[in-house]
Amino acid sequence: MTKTAHIVLGAPTDNAVFPSPRTEDIVIGVDRGAIECLSRGITVTTAVGDFDSISTEEKANLKASADSYIEHDADKDDTDAEIALSLAVKDETVSQISVYNWSGGRLDHLLSILYMVYQPRFIDRIGSIKLINETNTINFYHPGDYTIVKEESKTYLSFVGMTAIEKLTLKKVKYPLDNKSYHYPVALVSNEFLKEECRFSFEKGILAVIQSGDKQKERISIRD
Repeated sequence: MTKTAHIVLGAPTDNAVFPSPRTEDIVIGVDRGAIECLSRGITVTTAVGDFDSISTEEKANLKASADSYIEHDADKDDTDAEIALSLAVKDETVSQISVYNWSGGRLDHLLSILYMVYQPRFIDRIGSIKLINETNTINFYHPGDYTIVKEESKTYLSFVGMTAIEKLTLKKVKYPLDNKSYHYPVALVSNEFLKEECRFSFEKGILAVIQSGDKQKERISIRD
């Protein structure tokens, strides 16, 4: 059985989504994300961050409730999200990593999350990392041949190369491609599934695949 590390960041509450972890999963609450988990009855395995956005009372509650509490100085080289992802990557029992609430705040924070997965220390695990927010999921792929399934409530499908991409083929989608190469980063957006599955392949580069839907009025919980 797969074990998922759920990394819950502290995006604005109006845009937040939260996991429904299984017994074998772990939850890494990052700064205010840890408090938001506890307020929803989600057990926090590890709370990590500089905790500069929570009160003294909230911090005391977090120390008493989380299985592990790791506080870092605000002046540090890594972001809180990078520290959390490092913890998940180093756990050899974890096979999937889901990151929640990485958008809705500062633009520089959003970009740091999107680029974070391409760091050499994380690149070998890139295929196990998924980014989740209210209307999007992002998965990352090394070169290969893949079949993916359409997610419920997701209409749009985008293929984004943060690197040059060689011989990209898209099948069973509204706008197919056949062995198309791009010698620059490219975002092929607003494609769509023709049925419940599509296939894609490429021979060089790193590809992000995004499934997107329209904004829902109610917050959602997600179980991997």
